[in-house]
Amino acid sequence: MTISALILAGGRGRRLGNMEKALMKCDGKSVLERTINMLDDVVDEVLVSVRDEKQEKEFESHARGKKMVPDSYSDIGPLAGILEGFKAAKGEYIFVTACDMPFIDPKVVEFMFQCAEGHDAAVPLRLDGSMEPLCGVYRVAPLLPLIEKSIGSGKRFILAPVFELDDVIGVEMERIREVDPHLRTFININTFDDMDKLDVC
Repeated sequence: MTISALILAGGRGRRLGNMEKALMKCDGKSVLERTINMLDDVVDEVLVSVRDEKQEKEFESHARGKKMVPDSYSDIGPLAGILEGFKAAKGEYIFVTACDMPFIDPKVVEFMFQCAEGHDAAVPLRLDGSMEPLCGVYRVAPLLPLIEKSIGSGKRFILAPVFELDDVIGVEMERIREVDPHLRTFININTFDDMDKLDVC
């Protein structure tokens, strides 16, 4: 079975002064390159979602030859990038992540694929029971038309199409903690304080 991964890199980083989050440095590499290197060991195909051709050119030297997919819709948020990534994906299942999560553990990615097999999706559950969509694995075929439907009806909430799926597995954090004890996979960078704490520049 072919499996894919999609890195959402089209955000504008408004809370970081419109900084390109994907180009932040972590351990001497851009976060984008670091994430690609990790996913390369787990999946058959890595795709990078970008907002436009200008951003695609800016990321070219960091994308390690991976296919970049520009948004067809502008200013509607992550669903636009997810839509184009799903259209381009060759895999039956796809892992979706964001470019501001530099500490993803490959064992977590593998575990999420195992949880998703035979289902429409496997999505981590936060401690309060809510879903963390940007570390989930989704079966492309049933979700793609639901993403198009959500965008068409003005529902831009990233989980809107996921809620329409018939067979979603919620994966509790305690199960994920068995492979990632400190849950570093879920650390993301939103502010300059986050950058300082995590030694990212």
